[in-house]
Amino acid sequence: MKTLSSSLCVAMLVAVETLFSGCSHTEEAKVSSPVKVVVQPVSFSRQGNSRLFSGTVESSKNSVVSFSVPGTITEIFVEEGDRVAKGQPLARVKSGNFVNASNIADAELAEARDAYARLKKLHDADALPEIKWVEVQNKLKQAENAAEISRRAVADATIHSPVNGVVSRKIANVGQTVILAEPVIELVTLGDLMIAVSVPEGEIGDVAEGQSAKVGFHTLGIDSLHGYVNRKSVVADPLTRAYTVKISIPTADGRILPGMVGEVVFTDTVSHNRQADGVLLPSQSVLLGSDNRTFVWIVDGGKATRRFVKADELSSGGVIVTTGLAEGDSVIVAGMQKVGTGTPVRSELSSTFK
Repeated sequence: MKTLSSSLCVAMLVAVETLFSGCSHTEEAKVSSPVKVVVQPVSFSRQGNSRLFSGTVESSKNSVVSFSVPGTITEIFVEEGDRVAKGQPLARVKSGNFVNASNIADAELAEARDAYARLKKLHDADALPEIKWVEVQNKLKQAENAAEISRRAVADATIHSPVNGVVSRKIANVGQTVILAEPVIELVTLGDLMIAVSVPEGEIGDVAEGQSAKVGFHTLGIDSLHGYVNRKSVVADPLTRAYTVKISIPTADGRILPGMVGEVVFTDTVSHNRQADGVLLPSQSVLLGSDNRTFVWIVDGGKATRRFVKADELSSGGVIVTTGLAEGDSVIVAGMQKVGTGTPVRSELSSTFK
């Protein structure tokens, strides 16, 4: 009986050892074959998740100059692309008639002044009726006004640049007769440039005035210029349902010109931007458990770990998680259906963040 009992004990010990040995080998097999997953690092900066917008550079100060007198253009002193200084002559209309009118007005003014001077002596000596004195004063004032108008007309026959800028367009030509205020030349300034982009209505809420943006011009070899949102429209385009946002940018030593196309990425520097209060994740990475609790899988120490989160806001790019994650967490965004708690994983960074 003792021998049988001893043999039974030995057999049981061997069975137990084999069982545990099998478990150990199974665990080692699991460790040696980690599941491949794709992860996204948690960052509360929106830059990594932002869309790229294309826009066109424009000057914040465009000036269309015109004549304030009608006439036929006799000279245009500039060409498209020329840089001009404030006060520089740009164009001139035929001014002969204005000069003649000014000469006549000057003669009439001289005559009125002479009459005033002669009659003033009589008025001072009480030898001139008061009504006559009032009349000579009125004639002098009228002559002065007429002379001033005529001189201004002569000056207005030449238009001058109101700003320091560049001629962007010649609208009229020599020999053309223009009417009052008809556009002749268009000027742009290069010191205050903006790039205008169209933002869809689903994303305009993420853009605020004063927000930072990175702007690139690959044709110029410029990858990253710092700009900021100068203004955004409050009315959508009736056709595209998009809103125009204008970002102020530096001139990059005059290399950036109006009409050039650049790329814009908005970044989070505005406190009331909703993205600054959460992290944007692909919708497939945020799961709902059997207990109706929302969770994601994260990689912690090379293993998959369930993390409960709060995600109750949708965005055009996915789901915004507001609580439960910390800066630097690695969220599994692909391959999460193959993991469980403690599953060894081999993570690969999402292409969006490479």
